[in-house]
Amino acid sequence: MLKMKKYNVFYLAILVMFSIAENAQAQVTRPTSNTGTGFFVLDGKLYDASGNEFIPIGANTAVFWQSEAMGMKSFPDIKKAGSNCVRIISVTNNSANSWSWQSNFTKQKACVKASVDNKLIPILEFHDVTCGNGYETDTEGKNLKKCVDYWCTPNLVSLCKQYEKYLIVNVANEWGPTNVGFRDGYKKAITAMRTAGIKNTILIDAGGCGQNPGTLINYAQELIDFDPEKNILFAIHFYGNWMTKEKSKQSWQYYVEDYLQLFKTKKLPVIVGEFGWTGAPDNFTLYDPQKIISECNKQGIGWLFWAWNSNPTETYYDIVADYSKGYSTEADLTAHGQKIVQQFKENAKEASSFLPTSAFLPKSELNRSILLYPNPLTSSELKIEYRNMERKEFTQIQVKNIFGQTVKNIQPSEAMPSQLLLDGIASGTYFLYFRNAETSYTSKLLIRN
Repeated sequence: MLKMKKYNVFYLAILVMFSIAENAQAQVTRPTSNTGTGFFVLDGKLYDASGNEFIPIGANTAVFWQSEAMGMKSFPDIKKAGSNCVRIISVTNNSANSWSWQSNFTKQKACVKASVDNKLIPILEFHDVTCGNGYETDTEGKNLKKCVDYWCTPNLVSLCKQYEKYLIVNVANEWGPTNVGFRDGYKKAITAMRTAGIKNTILIDAGGCGQNPGTLINYAQELIDFDPEKNILFAIHFYGNWMTKEKSKQSWQYYVEDYLQLFKTKKLPVIVGEFGWTGAPDNFTLYDPQKIISECNKQGIGWLFWAWNSNPTETYYDIVADYSKGYSTEADLTAHGQKIVQQFKENAKEASSFLPTSAFLPKSELNRSILLYPNPLTSSELKIEYRNMERKEFTQIQVKNIFGQTVKNIQPSEAMPSQLLLDGIASGTYFLYFRNAETSYTSKLLIRN
């Protein structure tokens, strides 16, 4: 048993080291406008503290209307499911929210900590002003300044600074009109929050209850340029105003595929912050949610399902079938939750911010890698490119699944084969180990049959 444990430690050490080497390839330099130490936005993409592109793939956790025990349990469960981030649905400390344990700063901080402890990127938001339109005043009392003022309190500023490396700040859920009031309101918010000392990436939901793409097309770049940190990310929410192209849309609806492509073409840093599964009442989810996921994956756009644990009577909004029970096996998930979790496992890449420092690795080692393509692999023929590597003789190539189990052993017929035939392997996430007597190189491969 002791020998097996030592082998597992060695195996994990090798995996970590070469994960660092793989991630180092994609590093970009933090722009001079950004003075923070965490996430930053550049040319329409989000990068983590290590300078590697990060595509958020995960779920919302509706902790603010659940018990503390159930809410806190969601963090390790979401990580176990394969997510790389979590949007923490919360409320401010306004006295009207005293019914929720989440109106307590200490509890909000505990949620952020639990997220980071489970190597999930936390996205903290406040739900107080959903569908509001005014900044300082609002006919329904849903003025954005409520949330901004709370973000600017010493407690919240301290939280942002303490977790600056990881935390993304979602100003408010689904606030904003569809006209210039959206732009002007968020300019005030950006000024106040940056003046308070918050340097984290600021996430802004689209106007029109989070669903209006015009607010992003018309004003997103202007808001990025306005921010002294140039560090703004945007979210679009897909509900009743949206349709996928297998169905005809109404004149007032938008096609998911068209706008995801448009966001990408315009290099706007946008993620899908919420969407549900088919079956919701009031025609809220008539689209094909699997098409939303596939289009996001195709475009390299992040997506967060609503929700991990919304309400047991609203299964179309739940990944887990019973959030009081949590997630231990596949049987604990809804039918669509099983599909979503599989997508997490295949597509969500953990932020390299959580990796140990690469300072102990020689620079020459960090620049070596083995590129596999096409990746994801949809046929049996895998091509291989060796970058910055001297000629080596690989005596064994192993294909391992995410649990470290070997699913295929290959004895290469040449020292550094340029292609491999991988047939009979189920869809999923794998690691290829190229071994010789001296060392081992690792590359990640997605297989989709």
